[in-house]
Amino acid sequence: MRIRLFSSGKAERAEPDRPPEPSPLDVFTKPDALAINRARQDHLATLGLDLVGKRVLEVGAGIGLHSQFFLDRNCTLTITDGDPRNVAEMRQRFPDRDVRLLDLDRPAGLPAGLDLFDIVYCYGTLYHLQHPDEALARLAEACRGQILLETIVAPGAHAELHRVTEPPSRDQAVGGIGCRPTRPWVFEALKRHFGHAYASITQPDHPDFETDWALTRSFGNMRAIFVGSREALRLPTLTAELPQRHAVARLANAQ
Repeated sequence: MRIRLFSSGKAERAEPDRPPEPSPLDVFTKPDALAINRARQDHLATLGLDLVGKRVLEVGAGIGLHSQFFLDRNCTLTITDGDPRNVAEMRQRFPDRDVRLLDLDRPAGLPAGLDLFDIVYCYGTLYHLQHPDEALARLAEACRGQILLETIVAPGAHAELHRVTEPPSRDQAVGGIGCRPTRPWVFEALKRHFGHAYASITQPDHPDFETDWALTRSFGNMRAIFVGSREALRLPTLTAELPQRHAVARLANAQ
């Protein structure tokens, strides 16, 4: 509430200050979105993967709030998103970086000029795709190393893919249709396209990440972390079998 003072010393109540107009970018910067990003990247830093100085393709980047993780590790980064408005925002945020439009649901291949990458970073993107298997196949063509994958999954012991409608928002499916794969579906797809598939033994320290798949919740998102690799990986943080239970990685801000 604003108060106006007149020369007589009397105060008069003015109209209340109007709250700022909401921005379409608020979906990326609201507290819960920032919290899950911190949990994702704190966890990624504990996996022991070689992520320093790599050539990285980031897909479904939104407005680039994950990108600094790789820039801090001296990576050469190509940042992409399927929404032209998000791409325009990222070009303002990262004027010296390679920022491109890449809609993974389009039937065409990757844009010309994208060579082989060491790492494909695909966090928070697969479940916004209508055709995730085709997208993984195209990403595998551009990757000579690993794909780092985080996605919402559906409960189930079989390889199944469930398509869902999503609201018109800049952090949702570009075409309005996403998917919810089961964990076995993700494993089979990664093995088919990359050769090797792994799940993380731990989960990020965030309530969206399920820790007991025998007692899954009946509400809310259930997320999991996967790695697809061209070569076999032998890391104590990864398993080639789908775990039924996970520990929680609680090392915040690990490097």
